[in-house]
Amino acid sequence: MTLSKLDDHKIRFIVDDFNKFVEREIRRGNHYHGIIMDPPSYGRGPNSEVWQIEDLLYALIEKIVLLLDDEPLFFIINSYTTGFSVLALENILRLTMLRKYPKGKIVTGSIALPIKTRDLLLPCGIYGRFEL
Repeated sequence: MTLSKLDDHKIRFIVDDFNKFVEREIRRGNHYHGIIMDPPSYGRGPNSEVWQIEDLLYALIEKIVLLLDDEPLFFIINSYTTGFSVLALENILRLTMLRKYPKGKIVTGSIALPIKTRDLLLPCGIYGRFEL
């Protein structure tokens, strides 16, 4: 955080099980000014159940909406999951974020790495940003 000059800011990094953390925060009535999400593409639950982000992303973002303040500053998400489209992410953000915050703005796009020797871009993922 030093390089970003954010040492004096209150920033929480959550490496916990996402669902458990969010549900606990909702029960406690906690709210956040902004959330940055970098979910893994897949994983295993506590009972060895396998999950994929494509199957859970809508439900996860619905829960995120419950954690945001009445006037949140931002919500940012990126995903490196192959086969998950920018349009799908934009639709999810429109259906979740704009339902609660109709005056918000959504920006989505692709993440790519330049291949300098060929003047090409290597697709690596997608991102989405919501702000009021």
